[in-house]
Amino acid sequence: MAVQMLFDDLRRVWGGPAGGPRSHGERTRQAILARALKIAAREGLAALTIGRLAEELRMSKSGLFAHFHSKRALELATLGMAGEVFAEVVLRPAQASRAGIERLWNLCDLWLQHIERRVFAGAYFFTGAFFEYANRPGPIAEAITRVAQEWFKTLRKAVEEAQEQGEIKPDAEAKQVAWELNGRLVGAYWAYLLEGGDCCREARAALLGRLRELATDELPASAFESVGAWKEYLEGKP
Repeated sequence: MAVQMLFDDLRRVWGGPAGGPRSHGERTRQAILARALKIAAREGLAALTIGRLAEELRMSKSGLFAHFHSKRALELATLGMAGEVFAEVVLRPAQASRAGIERLWNLCDLWLQHIERRVFAGAYFFTGAFFEYANRPGPIAEAITRVAQEWFKTLRKAVEEAQEQGEIKPDAEAKQVAWELNGRLVGAYWAYLLEGGDCCREARAALLGRLRELATDELPASAFESVGAWKEYLEGKP
């Protein structure tokens, strides 16, 4: 429910319809978080201030302060909601698919889709945030690290499940494969930011090529001929 409220407010901030009745306090809090996400995604957490948000939302500072009580609380709430948005558009849909190489592919594909759809207004979540706060102490760094760890754990588990299903070679090191796939995704993001265009499409083709190298003979070679052929194969699996 909180994520849906946020999406409603993001559509309001970025343009588009919103819906769903809720209390005035909930609407206000979600509007604050929607604006905070937009600012932080583009400029980083350091750009978040009570004064700026109050001015942009035409609220009093005291009124905004009543919802979060401190800049740190605002930053943590913004990170928490960013994590929920990421889970809503990437993790949960992938987890709803079949365990094995299909889920592994969907995790990567949905990750690229969230870039293409510009779910976040900028590149800060979570790549930029992770690089900024890695190896730093404090609750902000811990919150960012938890999101990164959850993502990597999910990716690694998907590799292991694909091995259990007999779809990825058993001698492949799941942890190493997960790191490699994550590296390809981050590299694709960098390319997308620098060049735009077909970078994500090219990244999908490269990811499929790597999965072909990792796949066992249980999967037909024809399935790996193109991304389109791969999707058709997955849709036709019993």
